[in-house]
Parts: sequence; C-alpha cells; structure tokens
Amino acid sequence: MKYKMFFLIAFLGATTFFSNCKTHKEMETTLTYSCPMHPEVTGKKGDKCPKCGMELTVPLSNAAAVYSCPMHPEVTGKKGDKCSKCGMELQKTN
Repeated sequence: MKYKMFFLIAFLGATTFFSNCKTHKEMETTLTYSCPMHPEVTGKKGDKCPKCGMELTVPLSNAAAVYSCPMHPEVTGKKGDKCSKCGMELQKTN
C-alpha cells in the first residue's frame, strides 16, 4: 500500500511539473530580441531593425541590462562603462 501511494504521488508530481513547463517554441516567442548593430531596437525574433534592416537576432535576458552610448548607440557595454568614441557614460537602453 505504501508503494502504491508513493508512486501515485510521484506520478502526480511529475505530471504537474511537466504540464507547467514551457516548450522551446513557447519560450522562443516570449524572448525579446535586438538588432546586432542597434541594441536599443528590440522586438520579437524575425522582426527587422527600422534603422538598418537587419533581422533582430540577439536574445536579451530580462535580467541583463543593455547599456549604450546616447550619441553612439552602436557602442555597447555594461553599467559604468564609457563610450570609446566620445567618453560619455553608457546609459541603460532596455
């Protein structure tokens, strides 16, 4: 009897876990993508950048912020970095 109850609980737990998992396709549609040349331009996978026409391909993590220069948006980096062209501090873009 103990084993039957154990397997029943394990089965129900596994079914609940796997029914809540997102498929790869569902996860792909919830990601935000950006332009490789203009990281401030974001959208869904397959969209085109309105500035250069390139396909948005770089997935952005919602936890990771993107920083770029206000004058030179192609210059990107992390918080506290400075633009290599003008020396301005990079600003958060997403």
